[in-house]
Amino acid sequence: MYSFFLDNYFSIWQQIMDSSNTLLTGTALVIDDQEMLLTLVLDMLSIQGMTVLTAQSGLEGIRLFEQYSHPIDVVLLDMKLPDMNGDVVFARLKALDPEVRVIVTTGYAERETLTHFSGQQEVTFIQKPYRYKVLVEMIAAILAEKS
Repeated sequence: MYSFFLDNYFSIWQQIMDSSNTLLTGTALVIDDQEMLLTLVLDMLSIQGMTVLTAQSGLEGIRLFEQYSHPIDVVLLDMKLPDMNGDVVFARLKALDPEVRVIVTTGYAERETLTHFSGQQEVTFIQKPYRYKVLVEMIAAILAEKS
């Protein structure tokens, strides 16, 4: 997985520089156990104008969500974390904020993943490895719905 990020790092930065000037305002919480992915997404979304919080475990993500003084507009949540699965994290976040919007990320198939979230309209799915432009468009759509 790390080799993908290293091999494509400069390609992704080129996509960022060439991308439309989509400005994303708001706050994202990225919960993923892959440090390199966290750094890459932090950089990508920060360049687009977002405030980005990162967590490497479900528990850390839940704590950040509870403690952050401003609303978190979108959560990018890995399905497989070392301490708990993404569906458990989602349920805890939902208990804290029934309006939370979540983009679930995983290398597994969408159908298999979303069965854990049946009936939850606040969940969107993006397959790993995801494309920068697709991620930005998803977040922009969520932010537009919220405003």
